[in-house]
Amino acid sequence: MTTPTPTPADWAALRSLFDEAVALPAAERAAHVDALPVSAAMKAELHSLLAHHADHTDGDPLLSRPIAESVAASLSRDGERFGAWAVVRSIGSGGMGEVYEARRADGSFEGRAAIKVIKRGMDSDAVLQRFAQERQALARLHHPHIAQLFDAGLSADGLPYFVMEFIDGLPIDEAARSRPIDARLALFLQLADAVAHAHRNLLVHRDLKPGNVLVTYDGQVKLLDFGIAKALDPAEAQGNDSTLGAVRPFTPNYASPEQVRAEPVGTGTDVYSLGVLLYQLLTGQRPYGRNARGPAEAARAVLDEAPTRPSQLSSPDAAAPDAQAWLITRQRLKGDLDNILLKALEKDVGRRYASVEQFAADLRATLAGYPVSARAPSRGYLLSKFVRRNRLPVALGLGVVLALAGGLAAASWQAHVAGQARAAAELRLTAVKGITADLVFRFGDAIAYLPGGSKAQDALLAQTLAALDPLVQGEQPDGDLQALSAAILARRAELLGNDTTGTAELGAQTDAMAQRAVELGERLWASQHHDWRFAQWHARALQVQSVRLRNTGQRERAVANSRLILQRLEQARPFARDDVLGRAALGVELANTTLSLGQTLSAAGQLDEALALYAKAEPVYRELLADTAMHAESDRRAAPGEMKTEVYLRHQLGVALASRALTLLRLDRLDDALAQLQAAMPLRRANVEAEPANIAWHDGLLQEANTLSLVHLRRGEWAAALEASTLAWTENERLARQEGPQSKWVQLPRTLAAQHGLALWRNGQPVQALAVVEQGLAAWKASPGTAPNPTADLRWSALQAVYGALLAELHKPGAQAQLREALARLQPLFDDPSLGRPARLAWAEAAAWLVALKPADGEALRRQALGALAAAASVTPLAADHAALKGRLET
Repeated sequence: MTTPTPTPADWAALRSLFDEAVALPAAERAAHVDALPVSAAMKAELHSLLAHHADHTDGDPLLSRPIAESVAASLSRDGERFGAWAVVRSIGSGGMGEVYEARRADGSFEGRAAIKVIKRGMDSDAVLQRFAQERQALARLHHPHIAQLFDAGLSADGLPYFVMEFIDGLPIDEAARSRPIDARLALFLQLADAVAHAHRNLLVHRDLKPGNVLVTYDGQVKLLDFGIAKALDPAEAQGNDSTLGAVRPFTPNYASPEQVRAEPVGTGTDVYSLGVLLYQLLTGQRPYGRNARGPAEAARAVLDEAPTRPSQLSSPDAAAPDAQAWLITRQRLKGDLDNILLKALEKDVGRRYASVEQFAADLRATLAGYPVSARAPSRGYLLSKFVRRNRLPVALGLGVVLALAGGLAAASWQAHVAGQARAAAELRLTAVKGITADLVFRFGDAIAYLPGGSKAQDALLAQTLAALDPLVQGEQPDGDLQALSAAILARRAELLGNDTTGTAELGAQTDAMAQRAVELGERLWASQHHDWRFAQWHARALQVQSVRLRNTGQRERAVANSRLILQRLEQARPFARDDVLGRAALGVELANTTLSLGQTLSAAGQLDEALALYAKAEPVYRELLADTAMHAESDRRAAPGEMKTEVYLRHQLGVALASRALTLLRLDRLDDALAQLQAAMPLRRANVEAEPANIAWHDGLLQEANTLSLVHLRRGEWAAALEASTLAWTENERLARQEGPQSKWVQLPRTLAAQHGLALWRNGQPVQALAVVEQGLAAWKASPGTAPNPTADLRWSALQAVYGALLAELHKPGAQAQLREALARLQPLFDDPSLGRPARLAWAEAAAWLVALKPADGEALRRQALGALAAAASVTPLAADHAALKGRLET
C-alpha cells in the first residue's frame, strides 16, 4: 500500500517540523520524527527529507551552509500568503534563508516584491522586535540605488520574513565582469552613493557583498537588505550591553576585522566591505584568503593576512586567452587605485577612509585625473596629475605661467632688498589674482549649466581652493586672496545647492560650504565690500543659506537672511557707481534677493506682501534687459561659451513672472495667473532656442508649462491643458535620462503627474492617464522625504485622489480605498496657516469623486465637502471651478 503524499496545505507544517528535526544531532532525528503526533504521510516525508539532507550542524552555526536546494524545492511555498503578498516562485537561497518572488494579493494595486524568509534558529521574536526598532530609521532610506523594504512579519510556520522591492538584475560582480575598468568604477560609485546616503541617515548595512548588490539590465545599481543584518544580530537586543562573543551574522569573505572579532560595528565596517567588494570587481579575486578551504579559514584570513597590492596579483590562469588583458588591467591598477583599495582595507578602523564619501571622492578624483588623498601629495605627484589633465593648455601656456611664477619668485626674493622689487612682486601677485579669478569665475561658469558641467566646475573650484590655502592661512594672509577664497566657497555652495545642477543628496555639504563662505565673508566685509565682485559673491553665499532655510521650513531665519543681504548690497552699491558691470551685477543681486524674499513670504501664506516684492523686482529686470550698452560690455568681457547677459536676464524675468503666477493662483485669480504665464512662456522658449544645451533653461520651460497646464485645467480648457502638460512631461523625461538617477528630474513626476494625468483623462485618455499617475505615485513611494513636509503631503494626497478617481473611471478595484486614504492625509492640513485653504479645496474635490461612487456615508461626505468649500470661501472667494463643484454638491 502506497503512503499518501502530503497535500499542499501541509507544506508549512512540514517545513516547521523539518527545521526542528534537522537542528537535532543526527542520531536523534529518526526517533524524534517517529514520536511526532502527525500522520504517517508526514512522517514518511520527513524521513525522506532528512535522509537526503547533508548534515551541516557540526561546527560554527554561523558559518553553516544553507539547506540543500533539493530540500528547499520540496518545501514549496507557491501561493502562500505573507501579509498582503502571495508567493509566485522561489528565486534563490542563502545563509540567512530563502527568497521568493511575490505579487500583491489584496487587490489594492498591482505590485511585485521579493520576500526573504529567514531560516529557523535566528530568534524570530527578537528579530522582529529589533526590526521594529529600525523601521523609523529605515523609513528615511529613499534613494534610487537602495531597494525599498516594504514590510516584515512572521510566516504561518513562525519564521521572520521581510518584503522588499523586487529587482530584476545580476549580482554586481557578474554585471561588472565584461565591463572596462572605468565602467566598473561607475557601477561601484552608484553603490557608494547609496551607502553614503544610509550613513547620513545613521544606518549601517553590515553585510555588503555581491549577492546584496544587483545591477538592473539598464545599468542601475540596487542595494538590498538594509536593516536585516542588524535585525538578525543578537548583540543588538535591548539590554545587551556587551557585543563581545555574540554569534553575529556576517559573510566571512566580505566582513571587516571588527565583525570577525564580534566588536561594535560602525560606518567603517561598511567602508571595509566596500573595499573588499571593489577589489573583487577590479581584479576578479579576493584581497586575501584566496586559498581558504572554508568559511572559518576565510574569517581567520580577515584578521591575519595583509591584502595583496592589486597591481601585483598574478592572473588566475596565465594560459587563459585574456591573460594579456590582465597585464593591461594591472598597469591601470598600479598607483592610485592600489593606494585607494589598500586604504579602504586597513584593518585598523582609524587608518581607513573616515567615510564612504571620502572613499568615493578619491575614486572620482582618479577617474578625472586629479590627486587622491590615499597618496602623499608630493610636488611631483601633483604636477604629474595636473599635466595629464591639461596636456594642451599646459603646452600652450607653460611659458606664460613660468614667466609669472618666475617673476613672482624673483620679485619676492628681491622684496627683501628693495622697495621697488616689492612693488614688482605686488604687481605680479595682482596678475596671478586676476588670472585665478578669471579661471574660476569666467571660464568655469561657461560650463556650469552644460550636462555634467557643474561637477567639472566644482572640481576646478576645489582644486583652486586647495592651491590658495597656504597663502590664505599664513601668518600675514593676503586680504584679496581671502576674498577670492570666500567667493570660491560661495560658488561651490551655489553649485551644490542649485536645484537644477545640484542634487537633493548634497544638502549637508551645501549647508557646510555656505556657512564657511558666509563666516569668511563676514570677517572680511569691513575691508573688502568696496569690491563689488566680493560683495556680489558674499550676497550669493547668504542667498544659498536663505533658500536652504526656506526649503527646510525655517522661514523666519530665511527672511532675516534675505533682509541682511539687502542691507549688505545697499552698503556696497555706492562703490560700484563708476563700473557699468558692477552697477548691473549688484542691481541683479538686489532684484534676485527681493524675488527670493517674495517666494519665501508666499510659501508662508503672506501673499499680498509677496506680490508687492515681485512688483519691485520685475522692473529692475526689465530695465536691465533694455540696457543694450551694458549687455555689449558684459558680453565683451565674458569668457567663450559663457551665457549671454540678455539670456540670463530673460531667465530671471521669467522667474519673477512665474513666481507671481503661482501666488496669484493661490489667490484663485486664474485670469491674472494665466496672463503672467503667457508672458513668461515666450521668455522660456527663447532661452531654450538661444542656448539649447543649457539644462536650466529647459527646466524653467517645463516648470512653467506644468503651472500653465494647472491653470488651463482649472479654467476648463482641456486641449490647452494637455498641450502644456505634455510639454512639461516630455521635457522632464529627457532631462531625467540625460542627467541620471541622482538628478531631481527622476523624482519630478511626483509634481507633474497630477496635472498630466488629469489633462489626459479630460481629453478622453483615462488608460494613459492611469499609467502617468501610477508613475507619479511610484516616485512618491521611492522618495517620500524624511522631515514633516505639509506641502509634500498636499501634493501626494491630491495625486492619490486623482488615482482613486481614475480607478473608478476604469472600473478597477481599490478606488474607494485610495480616495479615503487621500481624505485622511488631507484633513490634518486644514489647520496649516498657509495650506489650510488649498487642502480644503483638494479635500472637497476628492470627497466629490467618492460621493459619486455612492458609498454608505455618501450624504455625510457631501455635507463635509460643502463645509470645506465654505471654509475656503471665507478666506478667499471661490474661483469658477470650485463654485461649480459647490453647485454640483448642492444638487
